[in-house]
Amino acid sequence: MVAVDYDKIADRLAALSDEERNAFSAGSVESSLKEHARFSEAFEQGRCYICERPLATFSSENPCLHWLLKPKGFKKKHFPAVAARYSMFQIETYLRWVANTDGLAKNINALPEEGTGKLREVTVRYKHLEWSFSCTESDLRGHASTAHSNFPHFHFQMRLDRRPFINYSDFHLPLHERDVVGFELSKRMPDIFKIKFPGGEGMEEILQPQNYQVLLSKSSKSPDPEHAGLNISSMLIADDGHTIDGSALADLIERARAEGVTVASLLHTIPNASATTIISPGPAVVEQAPRNGRGT
Repeated sequence: MVAVDYDKIADRLAALSDEERNAFSAGSVESSLKEHARFSEAFEQGRCYICERPLATFSSENPCLHWLLKPKGFKKKHFPAVAARYSMFQIETYLRWVANTDGLAKNINALPEEGTGKLREVTVRYKHLEWSFSCTESDLRGHASTAHSNFPHFHFQMRLDRRPFINYSDFHLPLHERDVVGFELSKRMPDIFKIKFPGGEGMEEILQPQNYQVLLSKSSKSPDPEHAGLNISSMLIADDGHTIDGSALADLIERARAEGVTVASLLHTIPNASATTIISPGPAVVEQAPRNGRGT
């Protein structure tokens, strides 16, 4: 592999104007969304948009991302061939797209945990299938003390009906150059370079402050709270010298019920009061499957 000067690449990106960076980002997102559209059309028809074969087929001579949907014949030993052909972020993108066919964002959890030292820890769920990725700083550098892992790599886990199929400890999967570039640039310039998954947004992407108004306006009360993707809680405080009109609040609750929207989305209409709303993952969001320790 040719040595890559990450600092030089970072300097070039930093030298771009905001307009140039925005144009580049928009072009990349547009390209990804077009690919996502091809995926969606094929997936609805039960075929793979990459190899054009039915999703239920498996051929050991032609490694493909749809193998991770566990067609008959796919075994743990076949996964390294998939990881050799496709980069970690390609695999993650595909699985995110699959997960979002069964409910936006709630099946993808890449929410960061402070102090873990993880560059990447994400769990993705689709029906009875669950996939998890893990990569630490140590994994990115390679563990010099062991020959089987002294190169940039990541770890992968797969569960079927919550039962082990592939464990984190089974493989040290080589990172592709594009993976390493992505990690290095996101570390060097986090405010400029961000790894995105158009069409595969999960909780980390959805729960950004700039999305709150959209979430409030598009969300509705779940008939079964245990299957809710979001928790929305609000606090209404009367302005100094005023009280909250109880009848106005009761009318607002009825209005929210009639319109099928959240009470939180209408609280700003209560006069002489200010509302604070907190949005957090709901009980239906897939839990992360953490990898504990470097050797697991």
